[in-house]
Amino acid sequence: MSDDAERLVYINGRLVPHREAVVSVFDVGRLYGVTVYESIRTFRHRFFKLEAHLQRLAASLAYLGLNDQVDMDRIREALDQVLAANRRLTHADDDLWVCVEVTPGETFPMPLVAPQSAQPTIIAYSSALPHASYARHYTAGKPVVTAPFRNIPPQCFDQRCKNRSRFPHYLAKRHAQQINPDAFALLLDVDGFVTEGTGANIFFVSGGTLQTPTTRNILNGVSRQAVIELARRQGSDVVERDLSLYDAYDAEEAFWTTTSYCILPISSIDNRRIGSEYPGPVARALLAAWSETVEVDIVAQAQRFGGGEDEKVA
Repeated sequence: MSDDAERLVYINGRLVPHREAVVSVFDVGRLYGVTVYESIRTFRHRFFKLEAHLQRLAASLAYLGLNDQVDMDRIREALDQVLAANRRLTHADDDLWVCVEVTPGETFPMPLVAPQSAQPTIIAYSSALPHASYARHYTAGKPVVTAPFRNIPPQCFDQRCKNRSRFPHYLAKRHAQQINPDAFALLLDVDGFVTEGTGANIFFVSGGTLQTPTTRNILNGVSRQAVIELARRQGSDVVERDLSLYDAYDAEEAFWTTTSYCILPISSIDNRRIGSEYPGPVARALLAAWSETVEVDIVAQAQRFGGGEDEKVA
């Protein structure tokens, strides 16, 4: 049975039941898609890389010009309240997502006409980690389809700002699933270079070197940075550069990084097989190091709770 009805959501200083969590239709986040956010997962029910997420959110708010209107202590309070209120819905050996979102607030009738005096809207909520959607891909690999829809270039707005304006990502995901319901989408930039997935950064192993796109036209993921730190700690070279599909197709190994599954092997890109075992040796070593750092076997947890077990505490 779903526990959604029992979840509490934070909206502007109040915890409200899941079904009562609503905002105005005139909120700029809905009207213009102007929403910055962070998705943070827990390990052993403690936030992972919280400070890195908060620093990125603060940078996004500054980019929007909202930093003077949002107290970061309120953001911390929202996250802590949501975690404390909903932790009981998650099995003691499992973990959860907590998301925080900020919009410029409510204006009427149109954001570019009405005075910009609204107070920002702050929302925080939790959800179960979607283990079932990716658990088997740790050992089977995940197929990838390159989308015809290009990522938004930095000349439009800087992609390092984590935002909910994800229209190309939505189109790319639908396109990939029409070709292969199991696939993730890969987006290129307007010059044909690899950028990211619809919610993940990408890495390749070529000639024994770990390579990943530069931050010129991607979101600099917290998980991406965690992988770079782990790899360098293991003595591996990491190169950030412009990468093409030629580089992708020729890779010895490839994997996604994101908050939920941390590292997920890629088995093919546009029907070109990548590697021969999943996870590959580099991804396997990084997953082991990450698991040791957080004191949770990341793959075992996903496989255990991705099989339909009851997530609630007995």
